Amino acid sequence: MIKTYSTSGTLNARQAQSLLSKLMYSVEGIADCRLDEESQSIVVDLLPDTAESLIDETVARLMAKERHNRVVGSRLHIENDRNAEQAGMPERIHELFASNGAVKRGLAVTLFEQIDRLLVEWAQRHKAQLRSYPSMIPVATLQKCRYIQTFPQNIHFVSEFPHQIRQLEQVRETGDLNDIARLSPYALSPAVCFHCYAELAGSRLQEPLVLTSRGTCYRHEAAWRVGKHRQNEFSMREIVLFGDAAFIEHERRTFMEEAWSLFERLGLAGKIETASDPFYFSEESGKGQQQLMGNMKYELIAKAGEDGGSFSIASFNNMDTSLCKPFEVLDAEANPLHSGCVAFGIDRWVYALLTYYGADYDKWPSRVRETLENARMAIPN
Repeated sequence: MIKTYSTSGTLNARQAQSLLSKLMYSVEGIADCRLDEESQSIVVDLLPDTAESLIDETVARLMAKERHNRVVGSRLHIENDRNAEQAGMPERIHELFASNGAVKRGLAVTLFEQIDRLLVEWAQRHKAQLRSYPSMIPVATLQKCRYIQTFPQNIHFVSEFPHQIRQLEQVRETGDLNDIARLSPYALSPAVCFHCYAELAGSRLQEPLVLTSRGTCYRHEAAWRVGKHRQNEFSMREIVLFGDAAFIEHERRTFMEEAWSLFERLGLAGKIETASDPFYFSEESGKGQQQLMGNMKYELIAKAGEDGGSFSIASFNNMDTSLCKPFEVLDAEANPLHSGCVAFGIDRWVYALLTYYGADYDKWPSRVRETLENARMAIPN
């Protein structure tokens, strides 16, 4: 069943888009939803047996909230374009990259490792220290970051059975998992950088510090959105910066320029623009507007090949003192340090390359293959 909700006369185009981004996570029973740009209507495709009244109530509630929000648009930083004939045909990509993005095979696996080697080499040229962190993170750490309160739609918690003989016998006898399982003190990590703050908690740094780590990140996506470049589980290479305000901004800008240079050497098309984090609650939307107006977050957006759409493959974030302060990551004078994070979605870089050049690596442009193959892992001191 298709339901259509007009926003004309109630919301402007940016408010309607903001409503759509929240509706995706606000009610279950949706098979798809989109904004009809011509009519400025929200179009919702409902799953069978979904209560229409629940969708109606949810849209009305979100519309009442969004109409009072001032939504600032993104600003373009840099953009390129490519001739359509340069893009390879994406036939056979499904053999390498499963439609839901969960399985990579053959060339896709090789590309993943090549891209990460490039990023590690690059990070170490900036004197980054290597780190490795677990997939789970203490819930207490995420609460200190205010992640759960701010992005509840994204979080995956970890459940466990109590180490009690009666409960364990019940698991065997009844298989009733929901009544026996409990939340553990851990969640699946939604980002790599939070581990860095936890590691440095209570530290006093005498000089700037750069850390880099690749980790598996987990985000609770709406089921109908999962596939290709959007996944519940994905790999991120993050470069996390600690120092004074000038150091953070200089390094962030440098990484952004170098990322754009790599992007163009790989022959990809897209842009860098200002962005904001996906704050769920309208009451938090002011933070997103501050990010946009203060140029605190940029995203590198790739245009995929034939009908592949556009999606973010990297972000460049200036966190000011917002995370160093609660974790008491301080300078020599006991003042909270500034921090920044440069994050790369490695799976999305792989997908973008495959949609452009196809599955036959030998037919890829020589300059692209040389860029991917010339990375050499630096040996740390």
